[in-house]
Amino acid sequence: MQENNGLKQRFAAWARSEQGAVLLLVLAAFLLRAAYAWAAGAIPPWNDMAEWDKARLGILNGQPYTANWTPLYPALLAGVSRLFGAGYYPLYLFNSLLVALAGLFTYLAAREIFGRRTALLALALSVLYADTVWYSSLLLAENLGIFLVALLTWRFVKDGSPWANGFLFGLTCLAKGLFLALLPGFLVWTWLRDRNGPWLRRAAIFTGMALLTLLPWGVRNTLVYKAPVLLEPHWASAVLVGHNPYATGGCDYYFLDHDYGKFYFDESLSPVEKNRVFLAKALEFMRDNPLKELKLTVLRASKHLTFATSFVFYGAEYPARKFLFAAAALQHMLLFPLCAFGMAFAFRDRGAFGPAMIVAILAVVFITLFSANTRMRLPLVPAMLLLASHGALLLPGLLARIKAGETAGIRGPLAAGTIASLLLFANFAYQVLTRLGDVAGRFN
Repeated sequence: MQENNGLKQRFAAWARSEQGAVLLLVLAAFLLRAAYAWAAGAIPPWNDMAEWDKARLGILNGQPYTANWTPLYPALLAGVSRLFGAGYYPLYLFNSLLVALAGLFTYLAAREIFGRRTALLALALSVLYADTVWYSSLLLAENLGIFLVALLTWRFVKDGSPWANGFLFGLTCLAKGLFLALLPGFLVWTWLRDRNGPWLRRAAIFTGMALLTLLPWGVRNTLVYKAPVLLEPHWASAVLVGHNPYATGGCDYYFLDHDYGKFYFDESLSPVEKNRVFLAKALEFMRDNPLKELKLTVLRASKHLTFATSFVFYGAEYPARKFLFAAAALQHMLLFPLCAFGMAFAFRDRGAFGPAMIVAILAVVFITLFSANTRMRLPLVPAMLLLASHGALLLPGLLARIKAGETAGIRGPLAAGTIASLLLFANFAYQVLTRLGDVAGRFN
């Protein structure tokens, strides 16, 4: 009995330690997603998920790779299936592990930049983040993207080898091609960290290693598609969704209901030819409709920063989907303003520049080029949670300084963070008033 009490006391002391808290939170993140995936396991892959599954099975059976997407995620899924069998639940457990480890790397990056309290809060938020709970049961590469971006952020914060970082960035692009947009930001981050040292050499090594990692895939694409294709041959389809006469700012394919979209189903066009049509039509619309483009940009930003508009929320009877939808909306109502506050102060800190850069670049790319789609919001989740935690823990001290009239040196970031937060809250209220009924009706 006395021995049992001693074990309980030692476990309680370990759980209260930082190391114990971190391990328990990472385990909780994994188990929560694994449990949800178990509950959703009866729903087979469909739509985009069916394509990822087809690619996995092709690799597993030694068939030529025919998917028009980057290969890293289905290759890893095939490896999981080879080790644990062809069922779907091991794949969902793999997703759950990726997201749980992304939370760990977010904690490690936050620990280096802002300290223990911010790091633990960021990790706790990652455990409860609703979007990644239900995404664990989806065969989508965003699960891998979250993990790789969190890992790469931590390595940059730790000032890791540019050789290894470049290789990792190449792998990140092979998970989701859109991450190539982060290259300029990582180069600026390198300059900020080493501008009094060999920054140009480090940037060249990073870029060269990333391109070298992508080279075999690019050569393969050029041979398969008979045209230069670095990552994916159909990337401009997502651009057209956001830039056409029937666009709404959301992830809506209304143009397919009209003659305008007939080419989409033209099987005589190769993926590369169809991609050229996507891009040409999108650019033509942008050029000929500047005022509507401006309006659509505002709509994309407004929708992107509130309700989820991804088809996956409404397309199948996932467990507790209404609850998770509401939880995600309420979480983002708080997380986006807190992230804006954290960003306003992070840009002044060289060490914190990276997460702020990731959020800024991806948000601008998604809002200007694509459409308001939950899937496009997920890659910036680790950096967003890190900055939101920073913003949340800044608030008490900022309020005390404001009350004491001691705002010298912080007026610029304080004003920027306050204005951005108020705009985000106002936008959320506007979206609730104008779109909640329509969005909720999609579940029926």
